[in-house]
Amino acid sequence: MKKLLIIPLVLATLTLGWALASGTARADQDFDANSVVGVWEVDADAPFRSHLFTFHEDGTMTTTNPTNVQEDASDPHGGTNDSLGMGAWKVEVSNGVRYVVGTFWQLNAFADTHEQTDTLKVTFKVQLTDGGAKFDGPAVVHLGSLTVSSHITGTQRVLVDQASVDSL
Repeated sequence: MKKLLIIPLVLATLTLGWALASGTARADQDFDANSVVGVWEVDADAPFRSHLFTFHEDGTMTTTNPTNVQEDASDPHGGTNDSLGMGAWKVEVSNGVRYVVGTFWQLNAFADTHEQTDTLKVTFKVQLTDGGAKFDGPAVVHLGSLTVSSHITGTQRVLVDQASVDSL
């Protein structure tokens, strides 16, 4: 009976070790300059410009900005709060030019009643520039019946600060 338990345990240990070695051990400084995968500081043509975008290898993404930036006592209901943005992205080639295209959604709620209001949907089409160190391109924002042209720029990748790590 003990021999039967050892085999699955060994297989599970090998599988876990392989997963850790192939996934989490990858250094972020070794990013592929042709890939948008990673965490980015983003300047968005939006009421609050600073955002963080995370592009995951599986084609999903997340985006965030500071909490409560849309609250305003002079707005109806005191403004709105938005959720973490979640979406999908892919690489698309058009006329020989490589783009990263995607869409993310943020759920919005009134600041005072916490009732859901319109969902924000943003679709973008960007190109990596400066050897993969930046991205830039147009976006379109849908909020209820409102549609607004916008623009996003990935200003820098968030990487491990090795000098700080070395000083620890």
